Amino acid sequence: MKFAIIGAGVAGSYLGNILHNNGHDVTIYEAYPKEKHWPVCAWGASRHMLEHFSQKAGLEFKDYILHIGKKLKMELPNNKEESLELYGLVTYNKKQWENDLLKNIDIKFSSICKKETFPNNKYDYVLDCTGFHRSFLPKAKNDFIIPAYEYLVENIKDINEFYVIGYKGARGYFWYFPINNGMGFVGAGDIDKNYFGIKEFFNKYPQAKIVKKIGRPIRLSPPYLMEPFYDNNTIGVGESIGTVFPMLGEGIIPSLICCEIFLSVLEEGKSNNDKFNKEEYRKRVLKRFQYYYDVYKIIRLKMDGKLSTIKHFNLLFSMYKNMKKEEKRFGFEINFEKMRRLVNAL
Repeated sequence: MKFAIIGAGVAGSYLGNILHNNGHDVTIYEAYPKEKHWPVCAWGASRHMLEHFSQKAGLEFKDYILHIGKKLKMELPNNKEESLELYGLVTYNKKQWENDLLKNIDIKFSSICKKETFPNNKYDYVLDCTGFHRSFLPKAKNDFIIPAYEYLVENIKDINEFYVIGYKGARGYFWYFPINNGMGFVGAGDIDKNYFGIKEFFNKYPQAKIVKKIGRPIRLSPPYLMEPFYDNNTIGVGESIGTVFPMLGEGIIPSLICCEIFLSVLEEGKSNNDKFNKEEYRKRVLKRFQYYYDVYKIIRLKMDGKLSTIKHFNLLFSMYKNMKKEEKRFGFEINFEKMRRLVNAL
């Protein structure tokens, strides 16, 4: 089959690799020039999951690991603190990982593609992997995006663990993700655009040198709110259809899980004249990410000052139960009492 993939991020590069290796004709269109194409998201995710996906793509994930976390420290409003034990949360060389996925694939960099003029009829399917842009799909009515930006910094000598500041009312968060050799990512997402923690970080570490600044909003709307997932022969995969965990703004692993769903439905289509069952894909995505909507409702209730741990206990327990079931996928401990304290503190 002939595929066009729009976007060479985590979903686009992984899908391109697997489809190409399975004998399909793949062309990837990436808006940025090759020298400016830069993966965002602080390069942190679960080692357990990335080993799984790397193996499927013929890569050794251990070759990309930069830092293995032991503890995540969280500063919360009113001088409260929490910490989580880490069970495989790592930072990794995301740029090299994606570059290696894209080897031997036809990539057209500096391609600003528009759905109105793109030659869809040249391809069996066009895959929208454009993340928060959602460039080739109709606008979702209930999309919700938080402004965010981050810096890649170097010359950091006395901070070597994951560190987060949660904002009052769950309206955003600050993060520091260590890489190695005194480098790390520092950033913030904030619905109010105050970005508390950024200026404070650079005041505390005046020797920090900024290597790169990356501005990119974070989508919090789950798949339940991001339909349609397809439009004629265009199909959305990854963050373009809301596969981001709303509590964390984390999209690497959810997007790769979404890729697996796409690939499994595609494989099943072989017995049906290679016809991709778009409705089956839609159903599986909604089922797999169903509880993300509960998590999203918790965030929005907290932002609006309406969350009650008693009244909304079922929502909180749904989040805990599903996260606990996927503890390895997150790479950190899932503890109900800590989760309750965290939600109450925000």
